[in-house]
Amino acid sequence: MKVHSATPYLSLLTRHSCHAALLLGCLTNPCTAQAPASTPRTPTAGAPSYKVGDTWTFIWGRTDSRSGTPLVVTVVEVTETQTTMSSSSNGGPPKENHYDSQGNLTRDGNGTTYEPSNGTLNFPMAVGKGWDFHHVRRFTLGTIDVSGHDEIVAFERVQVPAGSFDAYKIVSHGVNVKRLDRLYDAPFTETYWYAPSVKKIIKSDYVLYLNHQALLTRTSELGAFSLAS
Repeated sequence: MKVHSATPYLSLLTRHSCHAALLLGCLTNPCTAQAPASTPRTPTAGAPSYKVGDTWTFIWGRTDSRSGTPLVVTVVEVTETQTTMSSSSNGGPPKENHYDSQGNLTRDGNGTTYEPSNGTLNFPMAVGKGWDFHHVRRFTLGTIDVSGHDEIVAFERVQVPAGSFDAYKIVSHGVNVKRLDRLYDAPFTETYWYAPSVKKIIKSDYVLYLNHQALLTRTSELGAFSLAS
């Protein structure tokens, strides 16, 4: 997810501090796609149907040397065009986040907007599907233009703290661009796994580069979840 205030992009989350995004960029992704036929013996997944009360706990920023920060996300309202979720990082006050009908972030709890969305998910999903993405992220200190390409490369079993799930593996390559007194170019790569049974990205690994060097790494894993009946 592409994530990135105190929300996943979430989009995983997405996706993520907005101030850092000014020079570094944040999590990202898509919108227009060309979907091939489904690969034999692999499923095709449609967009998730969220319900009020659906809750996920993500372990944010986990590395070999740190345990990560818990981020709790709960669905509080669902309409035909928008899903509203509340997110709380490390027990802090809840923030309101907006998602489109496909579960992509359009506005986070810090007031950052993603136009048309951060686009980390593109349905229907099938192995072999690829798409180009582009969105503009607007926040207090300016804007970031994000573009690149995503591809679903596998449907596989993935182990995370919340359990073992069948998930689509998506590989993303893109670039964050910001114009200040000069043009900043910050390429990124991200690999993330979307599990239809959970309705969320359950794991993501994100790396941001500047001057051909890894400048920022970010990880997220699903720690627990509860879906409303």
